[in-house]
Amino acid sequence: MNSKGTTVSKSSTLASPRTLLALIVGVAIVVAALLAVLSQLGGSGGGSSKDAGKLYSGIPQNGTTLGKSDAPVTIYLYEDFQCPVCGQFSRETFPEVVDRSVRGGEVKVVSEPLTFIGSDSVPAARAALAAGKQNRYWPYASLLFEKQQRENSGYVTDEFLKGLAEDTPGLDTGKWSADLKGSSFTQELQAAQAKAQSSGVNATPTLVFSGPGGQTKLVGLHTYSEISDAINQVDGS
Repeated sequence: MNSKGTTVSKSSTLASPRTLLALIVGVAIVVAALLAVLSQLGGSGGGSSKDAGKLYSGIPQNGTTLGKSDAPVTIYLYEDFQCPVCGQFSRETFPEVVDRSVRGGEVKVVSEPLTFIGSDSVPAARAALAAGKQNRYWPYASLLFEKQQRENSGYVTDEFLKGLAEDTPGLDTGKWSADLKGSSFTQELQAAQAKAQSSGVNATPTLVFSGPGGQTKLVGLHTYSEISDAINQVDGS
């Protein structure tokens, strides 16, 4: 009896590590699968192109300007495509600004792309400006922020940028590639930097509001309510 009890005890002891090992292996497989999916989402493939197309559908685009040309209020949006807070603003707050203030013609937004964070900022800005040649700057910029990764990690590769171009609704990727190769966009980037300096902009995102009632500025991440208050402050009504 004692020997049988000892045998059962040893068998249980041996079975427990095997079960634990099986569980660990199973969890590892699941984690690996999840990481693979996340890497696909964070790469150059699509995932938000439909959202970008829907957000800007029917709204005039002219280069880096979004909205009707005769809108009484202009928001100059200073941003760096590597800036994490800019990415958060683009994903969480900006769609509401577009739907509630830009779409109806009250506001137009002008993007002023800055490249101060590091080397990855420059090709990202150039790629967006190349999309702007076809008046697709804004959906391309939205995808840049949607797929944003760690600063200066080298993720802004030619393949990454081309993948975003392929996902941008209405963008002719052949023409985009030609425009990107044919221009360094140095003049445009220098103009944005000069405007930032003259406006006292030293952080991103910065929103400079200009209208019949004057000018005001918001720095950092703000709610739509705060942005709406700034718009009302300068619209002169």
